[in-house]
Amino acid sequence: MRFLATLLITLLVLAAIILPQVLVVVDETELAIVTRLGDPQRSIRSPGLYVKAPMIDSVTKFEKRLLIFDAPAESLLTSDKKRLIIDVYARGRVKDPLLFFQTVRSVEQARSRVIDIVASELRREIASDEQLEIIKTKREQIENDVRDAVRPLISELGIDVVDVRIKRADFPQAIAGSVYERMKAERKRIADRERAQGAEADLQKRAEVDREAVEIRSDARKQADIIRGEAEAEAIEIFADAYERDSEFYSFLRSLDAYALFLGSNTTAVLPAESELFRFLQSPSLSR
Repeated sequence: MRFLATLLITLLVLAAIILPQVLVVVDETELAIVTRLGDPQRSIRSPGLYVKAPMIDSVTKFEKRLLIFDAPAESLLTSDKKRLIIDVYARGRVKDPLLFFQTVRSVEQARSRVIDIVASELRREIASDEQLEIIKTKREQIENDVRDAVRPLISELGIDVVDVRIKRADFPQAIAGSVYERMKAERKRIADRERAQGAEADLQKRAEVDREAVEIRSDARKQADIIRGEAEAEAIEIFADAYERDSEFYSFLRSLDAYALFLGSNTTAVLPAESELFRFLQSPSLSR
């Protein structure tokens, strides 16, 4: 029993020493290169358990996930001979571990190479654009142009660039204050122009509304006069018809209207005896 236990322990120790020399585990977040005495033999792109020759083979692993290549902020000259502080970074992943190992060998060296390439292309791109355009409108376009320009160069390192982003594009501190003041003045000028255009549109709209109101009132008065005239004509026609039917009764009604108009309480009327109006105020015997 003691011999078997000793043999089992010895086998376990040997396995613990030999197996790491023969087997290699690559997980889903890694890529790997198998080298023999420093000479690359094959690349491993898929996760799993792999076998290598003990003692003479070694495995170098690389990150499969996105890598960040963050360049330091740099003062760059624009096409209008002004300076901007640009802070940029790129993101990419190792797509060819064998080529990556042969060209840069490590992530640290790859980061240095990629930053140099991106910074060089960014400097060239910034030099072809004006300062205010970069800040206001062309930032995304510059990012895309730099990405497209550096992609084939960085691909030669075994890295696929996903995107390039500008974190910051600011004026140098020495001129930032004056630039911001000019921007405020420009914004104020635009705001004043917008307000003036709004006031002009308001006055124009009010004038149109006033004109329409005058036209509506004039048309209403015209229609009222027409209706009033038609009504008066109809009334005259009715009175004429009534007069033709009974002139004496018509005269009586018109006299009553006249009485109501000028006779009130405590009113004294002086009329000649032969007045037509007076005859309706007399007794029937006198009127005859």
